[in-house]
Amino acid sequence: MKIISRFLLAAALLSTATSCEKFLDINDNPNSATSATADQILASALVTTAANYNGGVAAGQNFNSYASWAAGYWGKSGVVNGYAEERTYNYTTSYYQNLWSQTYDNLNDYNLIQQQAAAYPNHAAIARIMKVYNFLLLVDEYGDIPYFTALKAAGNTTPSYDRAADIYKDFIVQLTGAVGDINAATGGAAVGAEDVVFRGDMTKWKKFANSLKLRILLRESQTNDATLNAAIRTEMTALQAAPDGFITTDVLVQPGYSQSANQQNPFYNRYGKTAGGTASTEQLYQIPTNYILTQYTSNNDPRVSQLYAQGLRNGTAQYVGTDLGERSPAGNTATLKASFFLDGGGLLKGPNAPTALMLLSEHLFNKAEAETRGLFTGGDASAKTDYQDGIKASFMYFYRSANGTVNTIAETATNSSIAGVAQYNTYIAANTTNPKVNYDLAPTGTLGKQEVIIYQKYLAENSVASTEAWDDYRRTGLPAIPASLESISTRPDKLPTRLLYPLTEINTNQANIPTGVDQFSKIFWDVKD
Repeated sequence: MKIISRFLLAAALLSTATSCEKFLDINDNPNSATSATADQILASALVTTAANYNGGVAAGQNFNSYASWAAGYWGKSGVVNGYAEERTYNYTTSYYQNLWSQTYDNLNDYNLIQQQAAAYPNHAAIARIMKVYNFLLLVDEYGDIPYFTALKAAGNTTPSYDRAADIYKDFIVQLTGAVGDINAATGGAAVGAEDVVFRGDMTKWKKFANSLKLRILLRESQTNDATLNAAIRTEMTALQAAPDGFITTDVLVQPGYSQSANQQNPFYNRYGKTAGGTASTEQLYQIPTNYILTQYTSNNDPRVSQLYAQGLRNGTAQYVGTDLGERSPAGNTATLKASFFLDGGGLLKGPNAPTALMLLSEHLFNKAEAETRGLFTGGDASAKTDYQDGIKASFMYFYRSANGTVNTIAETATNSSIAGVAQYNTYIAANTTNPKVNYDLAPTGTLGKQEVIIYQKYLAENSVASTEAWDDYRRTGLPAIPASLESISTRPDKLPTRLLYPLTEINTNQANIPTGVDQFSKIFWDVKD
């Protein structure tokens, strides 16, 4: 793990008053700087997290790209070869291996910020929250990882591996501590423009910490560990009563993305257009699966036209996808054209669009599930409200333009012109008898409502928060994602369950890597086949 990442090196050249555009500058020269203050590091650290989570760094090595294939959102188009591991799940130790090093590099940036807590207490609290965010990504895709003895630089170049379940327990400790740190901060440097998420609003950081805690507790909430389940209920009770509450809008990173070289939204830069306005080289490589297209079209869901351009089959304009592993998928010909991401739509909003770290829709669906399962109070009445608001929040995200106003759900009560609200109302009105949409018609029982909540959550997270959808599938077995036609998996669902420890780690820390692990080994919270 590198002592100073390339993003920190860029940040070291900045002053606190520098323009937001410079937060995106990258300097790969390792001799250009050796230290930086917390306020100089923070912006680049946050931008890096956004790119690692849902961007286009390192030839597509980001969590969202991996999960979009695994969770059944994306399939290979007919204009490109390769993607063998995505089609077969025959993973190797080099498959998406950069996720590991990129995330640990980013974690080191936050660790350096924390080391300056005396002078920068609120910056350090933000870093504490973001370390949990990033470590969670690693645990959920790899299981046991170096955690308690990681980030020691030269002090420990071969850190031991810690149990995923133990790391999860510490996540709650760290998030609780971060909120306490913010409450206790009475001096030190103020957080300003370098906070490219909340612009120094520390109350919003506390809300984000609470919402992240709910994600974590819910993810581990269905194991057969009675002691753990009791602890989760205790934490859930305290969390629901947290004085600062939860997020009320999408959590977005916006450092000043613009239509300039090296400054575009990373997802758009990879799958949309270059800064010069030409189509990216990878724009046509991945197309929607028939499965995800059907979930929209069969339920009269207008979001499909906001996400994808219609393709062409036998001279007829229609949505054209693929089945995972299909040998001859649609490409981009005069007679058979696949449906690609809609330029300017809900996914490819534009070069200046912010990057989502957490969708409001995800959080609201998390609340709804916690309520209907009795982990939060409020029961089905509260769950129904949060469920419906979760769907509405998804429409608001997908229909909001690249530079559109980020609204709360509460604002829609008095402003029906907010982007996506009219389309949401149309969707609800068209599905009054549909149990996949109408909460009242969903199955009953302890986990009955979970099915429709996870289903709608899956639709909301499409290609934006695919990592969360993939994690939810492994936790709940919902929805019934079809496996690739070429899957080598022997599991009942024919799907993988995790990534392999990367070759880079095998070459430097092999003695500590857990043995007997393959791409079908389960994470501790994965209890459904």
